[in-house]
Amino acid sequence: MTINLGDKAKDSISGFSGIVTGVYKYLNGCVRMQIEADHLNKDGNVIGSQIFDVEQVVLVKAAQKKVMSPSGGPRPDPSPRTVPTR
Repeated sequence: MTINLGDKAKDSISGFSGIVTGVYKYLNGCVRMQIEADHLNKDGNVIGSQIFDVEQVVLVKAAQKKVMSPSGGPRPDPSPRTVPTR
């Protein structure tokens, strides 16, 4: 089962759960997922995020709608600058 950005997921070892906010692919083939906690700790403070190997992450609930990536990436070449005239 594929886990996507925006899905709720859980680390099967530690039990840490939340929303998948990042996927990292390394040159050596390692794939890791960043999970951002979707709840506060017992004192009401933000927990933050943790990163886990993809093999130990399990899907809890798929996102209601697909998360769209920002329109980054390659851009058209800029037009050459013109030399200002005096």
